Amino acid sequence: MDSALFAAVVTASFALAATVVASIIAAVASRRTQRGQAENNEQLVRLKDRLDTEKAHHERHLNAKAQLDSLREPLLLAAKDLQTRIYNIRNKNFFFYLNSEDDHRRDVALLGTLHRFATYWAVQEFLYSRTNLLRFESDPDTREVVEDVERLARTFASDSSAGLNLIFWREEQRAVADLMVDLSSADPMPTVAGFATFRRRYREDLRRETPEDLALWLGRFAQDLQVPTIAQNHRLKELDKDLDALVKALEKGRTANQHLKNGRRA
Repeated sequence: MDSALFAAVVTASFALAATVVASIIAAVASRRTQRGQAENNEQLVRLKDRLDTEKAHHERHLNAKAQLDSLREPLLLAAKDLQTRIYNIRNKNFFFYLNSEDDHRRDVALLGTLHRFATYWAVQEFLYSRTNLLRFESDPDTREVVEDVERLARTFASDSSAGLNLIFWREEQRAVADLMVDLSSADPMPTVAGFATFRRRYREDLRRETPEDLALWLGRFAQDLQVPTIAQNHRLKELDKDLDALVKALEKGRTANQHLKNGRRA
């Protein structure tokens, strides 16, 4: 074979081999690139899912706190007012006013006490109606308040330690709340019936042949408040303790919010 032709054939063979090798290398590199890209895409998908989950959790956390913060002051005020009256009944001989010979003073003392209980139940029920308690229970910043509110609701409704005296079941709490505040309102916290309105409706209901309004639900409770041994009532003792825990939890949250706002201003 002519040496020139032989050289040309050899050169062509090497070129072909080089082309084949290059093609193989390119194919391998392409597969590796595709595989790496697929792995990267998978990692990006996992990262996006994790970030979306964290974002949703953060939004639920902020929403739970915002809902509680909108009700914090009304709930705190209602709890403090009720705790003060219970303290006076237990320790300051408020029974004297609940059974006073002065009709006006007895009326204000008794109906004022009923109004404080009713106001607390109204704000409590509004909390139940406007919030997802399961979300509150899973959020560390709101769990304590929810646990305290639920404990109070159980203390009112349970006959395990205090018998039937001053017992008030959840259905009764809801009924009074429904009469005290518009639970379907879109307002952050609608107006709860004031004492003058409450007294007028209660007195009007008593004049009916059959009570149907506030007096229907609170009549027996009012009688229990006027028994001579009311200061030693075990349910009032438990309620006093439970309200104290709730007030402290609400005040702690309010202080934390204030510190956060001050930090942002700084």
